[in-house]
Amino acid sequence: MKILIADDHELYRDALSILVQRLEGPTEIHLTSSYTELLQLTKATDNWDLMLVDLNMPGLSYYEGIAQLLVQQPNTPIIVVTSSDDPKDSQLSLQAGALGYMSKSMKSDDMLSAIKLMLSSGISIHPNHSTNLSTESTLSDLTPRQQDVLKQLCQGESNKRIARNLDLSEHTVKLHVRAILQTLNAENRTQAVIIAKQLLPQQTDR
Repeated sequence: MKILIADDHELYRDALSILVQRLEGPTEIHLTSSYTELLQLTKATDNWDLMLVDLNMPGLSYYEGIAQLLVQQPNTPIIVVTSSDDPKDSQLSLQAGALGYMSKSMKSDDMLSAIKLMLSSGISIHPNHSTNLSTESTLSDLTPRQQDVLKQLCQGESNKRIARNLDLSEHTVKLHVRAILQTLNAENRTQAVIIAKQLLPQQTDR
């Protein structure tokens, strides 16, 4: 897998390069620190499998930078990684053509899961702003047993293990999982876990 990482903070750039090496298969990683370098490199080289791009870097505004990047590499998934918590930034980056948007405050395992999900499914997710539900309203929409199942999902348990741990049938667990996906507006259990860990950190980490 050929991956390009663009971030003007050396420490975080290096951390991302270590993280993506946990993706399946051998990885060829290239690093840049500005939109100018990024666009020069992508103009000279193609066949990229993934680009992780910091939102605010020298050279261009992020909207212009991502838009130009998509002109050069229209078939390459671009995921924005940033410390910005402003929903407008996520919306504009997605409008410019980014596949997804992730906060630098995410845990490394959650970030890796989000990257895998976007690459495998092609769906756009941005965990910090993936739902308009507040933590309070989400909790009130889940039954106590669904919250128990959600905690098990966040621990990586299978339906069979959840059924055993909670003394339920597998069919009942499947019904609870289906209800959780609908409540969290998630397309699958991986996305549900990513959303849940962002919305309900205290409840799901217990």
